[in-house]
Amino acid sequence: MLRILSNRKTAKKIWIGLAIIIIPAFTLWGFGSSSRSREDNLPAGKIFGKNVSNLEFKKALAAAKTAAIMQFGDNFPKVEKYLNLESQAWERLILLQEAKRRKLKINDPEVIDTIQKAPYFQKKSVFDNKTYVEILRYVFRLQPRAFEEQMRQNLILAKLYNQITDGVKIEDGQIRQEWLKTNEELSIYYIAGLFAEFGKKIKPADLEISAYYDKNKDIFKEPSSLNLEYILTESDTESKKIPDLINKKYDLEKISKELNLAKKETGLFKQYNPPPALKIPQETLNSVLSLKEGLPAPMVKVDKTYYVYALKENKPGRIPELSEVKDRIKEIVISEESRKIAQSKIKECADKLKTKPFNQIASASKLGFKTGQTKFFKSTDQLDNLGPAQIFWDTAKKLKENQVSDIFSDANGYYIIKLKAIKPIDEDKFTKDKKEVGDNILSREKSKVFAKFVEEIKKKAQ
Repeated sequence: MLRILSNRKTAKKIWIGLAIIIIPAFTLWGFGSSSRSREDNLPAGKIFGKNVSNLEFKKALAAAKTAAIMQFGDNFPKVEKYLNLESQAWERLILLQEAKRRKLKINDPEVIDTIQKAPYFQKKSVFDNKTYVEILRYVFRLQPRAFEEQMRQNLILAKLYNQITDGVKIEDGQIRQEWLKTNEELSIYYIAGLFAEFGKKIKPADLEISAYYDKNKDIFKEPSSLNLEYILTESDTESKKIPDLINKKYDLEKISKELNLAKKETGLFKQYNPPPALKIPQETLNSVLSLKEGLPAPMVKVDKTYYVYALKENKPGRIPELSEVKDRIKEIVISEESRKIAQSKIKECADKLKTKPFNQIASASKLGFKTGQTKFFKSTDQLDNLGPAQIFWDTAKKLKENQVSDIFSDANGYYIIKLKAIKPIDEDKFTKDKKEVGDNILSREKSKVFAKFVEEIKKKAQ
């Protein structure tokens, strides 16, 4: 059913606007007994100098998770672990408090109308209550009352967004320039000093490689290799016992026996290159390294599984022998030398262009350059022999007729270019695209303004 949310274009238009404002977050589902009730009334933190209860915070997390499902659809389970969940929930609470201060409200008919117009709650273009209840139950896992209150808050936040960004305007000139960046075509003459071409003639001697190794040994130092022990469980009941056992200074061996959980090992891996199958956040890995061997770091939840890690072995890093890194050093020396040669020769070429026409220099390949001219291209194209077109398009756009560019570079080489021609603009296409391009620019500019507002209001809330 998650796929229903992500595959309908109309649904996307309705909900993405809200999702821009309400960054998705994760929820802690459910309400419990009287002891849970007392816990819910305890403060989770403060905003604007006032306590926020655990219950309020849980509701914010629940609402933010709903927004995340709306935004990501069936991709939500894949991206959930990458979201800064709690931070986004606090941001939601702060914005709602600001909206309350501004006396922004949404009445019941507005909430009902928004929900009824959502395409994935409809059958044959008409709101269907059965579909609505099923999606709330199986996708959002919410009762209608809770979902409707979340939607009221979302609409309030949308109203706040509109109020803050209402004065943002754009000019026709901005729209045209933005459209030209991806649609205007031009062609150039070029002189290209490609590193790879100069590198073909460079043959580092063993003595040169050895000298480089002696001078730069530290850059080849390998990081520590680690071996971690861990236990895991998907049981909420067992997971609740673990923090107390950690606080009692139990080592991992004792915790595993206490809970009757198997202790496992990761095997040795490089500190900054853990194997993909190892589900351990970097901050958890850092905390493990700060502890004595066997003592567990705080429990971490990844997807639906709870993990507890402890360090079993920390094998110090080492500097490899010259024979082990000789090929790497050879590549580095060739790369560095080819860059120096290319830079020197392109400067020589630029000096000659002060007294000779561009085409005379470009026709000479004695200096080892690739020379030629391109077909018409857009900034988003790939150019034969040159690579991504963006830097060439941007540079050419600044040139006047017959003007030669300054030297510029990218990851592949150094270049000098001259503008050959600009293709006439397809004004009909611009007219057709103008509204969409303008809407995108306006949305981007509004997002910048609102992001700045959010940062300012967060500082006040601290």
